[in-house]
Amino acid sequence: MLYHPDKHRDPELKRQAEQLFNLVHQAYEVLRDPQSRAIYDVYGKRGLEVEGWEVVERKRTPAEIREEYERLQREREERRLQQRTNPKGTISVGIDATDLFDAYEEDYEEISGGGGGGGGLPHVEINRMHISQSIEAPLTTSDTAILSGSLSTHNGNGGGNINLLPSAVFYATVGPLVFYLAIQRLVIRPYVRAQQEQEIEKQRESSASDIAKKKQEAEAAVLLMQESVRRIIEAEESRMGLIILNAWYGKFVTDNSRKHERARVIDVTVPLQCLVKDSKLILTEASKAGLPGFYDPCVGEEKSLKMLYQFRGVMHQVLCGDTEALRIPKQSHRIDNDS
Repeated sequence: MLYHPDKHRDPELKRQAEQLFNLVHQAYEVLRDPQSRAIYDVYGKRGLEVEGWEVVERKRTPAEIREEYERLQREREERRLQQRTNPKGTISVGIDATDLFDAYEEDYEEISGGGGGGGGLPHVEINRMHISQSIEAPLTTSDTAILSGSLSTHNGNGGGNINLLPSAVFYATVGPLVFYLAIQRLVIRPYVRAQQEQEIEKQRESSASDIAKKKQEAEAAVLLMQESVRRIIEAEESRMGLIILNAWYGKFVTDNSRKHERARVIDVTVPLQCLVKDSKLILTEASKAGLPGFYDPCVGEEKSLKMLYQFRGVMHQVLCGDTEALRIPKQSHRIDNDS
């Protein structure tokens, strides 16, 4: 109701309300669907974006959804690993079937008819084998290490010993496999970790635009809350109820040498007052960055909520972690007159 466009006459507020109302509608579409809600309850918004969810059967339990999600994650990780290592292998076999194709038709008739001839089946043998395998391990964006192994056996014209085959299979498959495991531990895994760290750093850099968008949405929400907050404050003051005097969210720094980091705290007094109902404020165990009028001012860093509030004419103060549940007022938050 707060974001409904029809509740606002000012054209700019109406435009901002429409944008926020669309976000609320998207959330509603997720939460009204039992399957989507179960996915969201287990893995949040990220779970809704995982490739492959369209094949999940409906009416699954959260446990089944968790199992399916983890399976899809493993498959996606395997595909990524395949793309990174690009393993290739070939096996070629040379077969000498001269005796089969060099015989006359009457020879076949004797064989198939079993008529007293002593010919028997045509002689077919493997006289050549080549097995090769290669694995690529990206070192940088422009350099790639390639590990390969191959083995060939050739028995000459129609002769040879087929017992060489087990050795060929061993040295051409098990050998490269051992090398692959070694390079997986020494090269690929460190490289993947480095890539992941780079991706995290890129996310932090790219989050600047996302933060700007979230900040704009939060500021718009605060503007839309003003009238509701005014009515809430009047009602709370009439019964000496809960008044949020000051509230700050983000990373708090007490070290004087790092005062510049204080800019990573945002004022959330209005959004919290808007959540007060019947002289109570209840926040669940979730990141407070997702609350209306909030945004994350310091992505990837530890955040807290600091609040100064008044209840029954007495000052109270509380500091809680980002994902901690909070319920106010509480007597333990009272500020003594001597302090």
